[in-house]
Amino acid sequence: MIDPVFSAEIVVLVLASMLGLTGFAALLMGLRTMLAPDYQQTLRKLSLHSVQLSQKGLGDVAVAPALDAAARLVDAVSQLVRTAVGIGVFLCFTGTVMMVAAYLMVSRLVW
Repeated sequence: MIDPVFSAEIVVLVLASMLGLTGFAALLMGLRTMLAPDYQQTLRKLSLHSVQLSQKGLGDVAVAPALDAAARLVDAVSQLVRTAVGIGVFLCFTGTVMMVAAYLMVSRLVW
């Protein structure tokens, strides 16, 4: 016999609340990922050092490989920032969809 404590409405309500909380957490993580200042500070520091290195490297041929490596490093960090923003947008979108799905689940319950 099925216990009346675990009726269909209670199960749907629990699932919807878990889905809503997970969606909210995904939304917060996405916002944190997009707005994190760590990437921007690192990119600024690398740009500053590569400019200083390029000024020294104009007259010295031995610094040319280091200058090339610094340019590649700046490009790699720039790509990392774009990837992080893309992941943040995906998490925000997924979290919003999950919260809307949880709302629709709860709104269809008949009390």
